[in-house]
Amino acid sequence: MSEQQATLQKYVADMLAVTKHIHEAIERQKADKRVQADTNASQIVSRIDGVLEGQITALESHLKTIGGDLSSPIKDALGTVAGVAAGLYDKVRVDTVSKMLRDDYTALSLAAISQTMLHTTGLALKDHATANLANGQLADITPLIVDLSEIVPLVVARELTDDSENVDASVGPEARRNTQRAWNREVTG
Repeated sequence: MSEQQATLQKYVADMLAVTKHIHEAIERQKADKRVQADTNASQIVSRIDGVLEGQITALESHLKTIGGDLSSPIKDALGTVAGVAAGLYDKVRVDTVSKMLRDDYTALSLAAISQTMLHTTGLALKDHATANLANGQLADITPLIVDLSEIVPLVVARELTDDSENVDASVGPEARRNTQRAWNREVTG
C-alpha cells in the first residue's frame, strides 16, 4: 500500500470514528423524554441523526472503496477520538436540553473542522472523491450548527422559566437575534 493510500485511509477512518461517536450521543438524546417534549430540540436532534446516519454510510462505503478495513482502522481512530470527545458526551450525565444542544453544537463543530481537514487532505493528495465527499458532508453539517445557534436561546429561556417565576421568557427571540447579529460580519462590521 502506498503512503498516500494509507494517509487517506487513516483520515477517512478518523472521520468515520468522529461521526459514529457523535451519532451515538445523538441517538441517546433522541430517546430522551425531555428532548422529545421540546419541539425545537426534537426536530433538530432528529435532523442531526438523519444527517449523521447518511454520513456514516457514505464514509464506510468510501473507506472500503479506498481499500480500508472497517474494523481495524476504526478501533485505532476511536481511541484518539474518544479522548477528544470524552468531555462532550458522558453516557450517564443528566443535563438540561439546552446543555445537550450546546454539546451537539460543540460536537458538530468538531465534525465540521474534521471534514475540513479531510477535504484538504483529499485535495492535497489529488483524491477528488475524498475531497468531494468531505466537502459535501461539511455542507450538510454547517446548517445544523447554525440552526442549533438559533434554537439554543429559545430553549434556555424556556428552561429558565420552568425553574423560576421571575424570568422573562419573552427574551428567547431577542437573544436569538442578538447572537445571530454577532455572527453576521456584514451587520457588525
